[in-house]
Amino acid sequence: MVESQSSKSVPYATFSSFINFSNKLREEGVPNRIDKTVFGAASGSVIYSTISALKSLDLIDENGVPSLKFIDFVTSTDEERKQKLKDILRVGYASLWDGSINLETASAGQFNDHLRDVYDVKGSTIDKSAAFFISAANFAEIPLSSQLKARKPIASSSSSKKSSKQRKKNNGNDPKADSELPAQPVVPEKPLEHQLVDLMTEDDLDADVKDAIWKLVQYLTAKRAKSSVFN
Repeated sequence: MVESQSSKSVPYATFSSFINFSNKLREEGVPNRIDKTVFGAASGSVIYSTISALKSLDLIDENGVPSLKFIDFVTSTDEERKQKLKDILRVGYASLWDGSINLETASAGQFNDHLRDVYDVKGSTIDKSAAFFISAANFAEIPLSSQLKARKPIASSSSSKKSSKQRKKNNGNDPKADSELPAQPVVPEKPLEHQLVDLMTEDDLDADVKDAIWKLVQYLTAKRAKSSVFN
């Protein structure tokens, strides 16, 4: 049985956001502290999910201070970054290299279960976390199974099936349509801190409110990590 490492989160930002931010710092220089002010005009969700990813991969500390490993990655060429990112991923996703799962033969479902069981990833966040790792692994030229490379989002697959079924009912092709009660929508279980990050994308939130939400996100993340250590 795989030992849970839920005290350590995994990135759920888009890999393109991570790379674009790294490229920005390569051009402008790495500041002494990574905070929202160094992202320019990026959206709130991009800023906070990228900061969370950097912390998850031990590239910045809780105060936003960049590690030497991150500075080295940022200042490297695209080709040099491949090996450096491979080393970063081996630390950030240690369980993927401890023998509990074989990335070269794993199915997409097996990988999803691993994220759930080991890192306590829930709901629609599984799609985001899986997408980040698969994109990062492809960039770093880490061998992955064809099943894993072709992984499809869980949420999209579920929605497509429901939409197809609904279309059949609407077209009168389903004889049971008149007698069936409408299915209750499945609400994915999503960590509160991730819901709060999504909330920060709302256009009508001012800077003070976003700061308050971000402080709450940090508190909840730290509390969950502390709880996992003592449980």
